[in-house]
Amino acid sequence: MGFLDLISSEFACSRLFRAVRWRGGVYCPKCGSRNIKGHGGYRCGLKRYFCKSCRKTFNDKTGTIFHYSRLSLREWFMLMLLFLGLHNLGLGLSWLLDRSPMTVFKALRRLMLKLKDGRVEFRGAVEVDELYVNAGLKGRNNSVRIKRLGRLPRRRAFRRRGRGSWSYDKPAVFILVGRGGGEDYVPSSSVEAEAAIKIIDRRIRENLTIYTDSFKSYLGLSGLGYMHEYVNHSEGEWVRGECHVNNCENRASILRQWLSIHRGICKDNLKLYLEAFKTCRRSRTTNPIQAIIEIIKTIYIITATTFLVKSEVFIADLSLFSQGIS
Repeated sequence: MGFLDLISSEFACSRLFRAVRWRGGVYCPKCGSRNIKGHGGYRCGLKRYFCKSCRKTFNDKTGTIFHYSRLSLREWFMLMLLFLGLHNLGLGLSWLLDRSPMTVFKALRRLMLKLKDGRVEFRGAVEVDELYVNAGLKGRNNSVRIKRLGRLPRRRAFRRRGRGSWSYDKPAVFILVGRGGGEDYVPSSSVEAEAAIKIIDRRIRENLTIYTDSFKSYLGLSGLGYMHEYVNHSEGEWVRGECHVNNCENRASILRQWLSIHRGICKDNLKLYLEAFKTCRRSRTTNPIQAIIEIIKTIYIITATTFLVKSEVFIADLSLFSQGIS
């Protein structure tokens, strides 16, 4: 049984969600205590619990983005797959789910706010390059946000000469790609040497080799203990032996296409969309059910401990759900 069998039943979605959330055992999301007992049922396949320490009740959805949501778990799982897997727009999702565009937009924003995968582990040599994307507040002359910023709305016109900048609504995104695995996308309000080196130093170990282009902000990397080589694009040099940034340029092309389907985003929300893009990249080669499991793990990280609750052992056999709901 596959993804269609999963989303055909709210009960099957509840089983999958409970298995992933409580894979380390049930605990109170309010005080962290594991002195828990069952407290009846809660909707389709979900359960309610009572904490003996703080004497509060909670259910399987408490403390997650699914709590107090108008969308059912079936709709949430469809939203995750269609947005992060198939790159559907929010308006298209509202048509498919038969929900208002604002409901879907709020759900997508809650989802993107939780998409943080922590530190990326790079393997092998690392390529670093920067990309400039149009991500500004266009707005209208009477827009409240435009008035607060104290400037005119951005207009579509001829391309501005030179590099982009945060103030001109074309912020930089640093792309880091490990040739042996790992990739990261970091928005930055500055491309000066101090900002670029800080981004690289926080994410890449000193003993790794870094390949860049000849942008002046990268020239100080060799003084920080990195093996740094670069190609000079202005002189027509694109590849010199193992030195090139072709993988970064490949990711930049994919990122531009992915951002273009959203028809313009605000630079204040750029980081949220980049986190969503990284999640898409991680789950692109997995089956739909496993992709949803990984997304739930990402948005809600639980420690691994197993214990008894009302004579029932909650042990999540995630391999069962990877093959389908039996």
